[in-house]
Amino acid sequence: MQKKVLFFPGRICVVFRKGPLGFLLQEPSKEARRIKDDPTLQDKSAPMREDLVWQNARSLVIQRGGDASDRKEVLGEYILQFGKYKGKSFRWLLENDVGYTMYLIKNLQKEEASGIPVAEGHGKDSLLSFVNYALSFEEIQSLLTYEASGMGVVAASSEDNQLVGFGSRAKSTWKEIWDSRADGYADFIMKKSCVQGTRMYKLQQYLQKKQQSAAASIPAKHTPRAPAKPIVMDDDEELERAMLSISPSKLQVQSFAVPAAVAAAAIPRVSPGAKTGF
Repeated sequence: MQKKVLFFPGRICVVFRKGPLGFLLQEPSKEARRIKDDPTLQDKSAPMREDLVWQNARSLVIQRGGDASDRKEVLGEYILQFGKYKGKSFRWLLENDVGYTMYLIKNLQKEEASGIPVAEGHGKDSLLSFVNYALSFEEIQSLLTYEASGMGVVAASSEDNQLVGFGSRAKSTWKEIWDSRADGYADFIMKKSCVQGTRMYKLQQYLQKKQQSAAASIPAKHTPRAPAKPIVMDDDEELERAMLSISPSKLQVQSFAVPAAVAAAAIPRVSPGAKTGF
């Protein structure tokens, strides 16, 4: 049976601005510079919820004949909910100011590494969605790799000795985090949604590999495990609180219920000398 090929006449792809040698231009376009230099052109309205942004973006993709099942294409129509370009689409920002895009990615990574408590809000949700969208493009990944080429890559053999580098466990090594996983910190990191390339993301990848290796070497056996006292964990922080105008919220500590042991029912005994007939 021949596979049906779907055609979407309204599909729109990102068109990066490039120089004569094919490298991405990082300076803002004329339109972007005009918005940055004129505050009256900047959107000052309250940020929208992520679900409403998604609904509006998906509707727009359908209206122009695009592929609404393509998450990347839908994300391109997401409207920024922070900064001087608030009100513009994710795709527009990539096409008009790659330099600002790189600034957002790097600052988010630095702020996560600092271990400052998270600032919640619709602006933060928009920022995380945009950064992940930008990182899904090979052009952005290549530019990040080029700019960080002098830093090198963590070798697999030295992963155990890598320092966490953020939060209350900044001076602990990755191996120490894994070895002390009973305290719940490793489990917390593995469940978080992290931005690619950040310290937390790299630690998360390391812990997940360790977990997979441990699971493969131990026979399947479900043993209830009670975590130690819940502790306050550090997470990603908001990028430029002043820019997003979001007040940081307190982290909530989650407690885990310990499963109760179930007592086995006693089986009544029959005396060897007892008579059972008439």
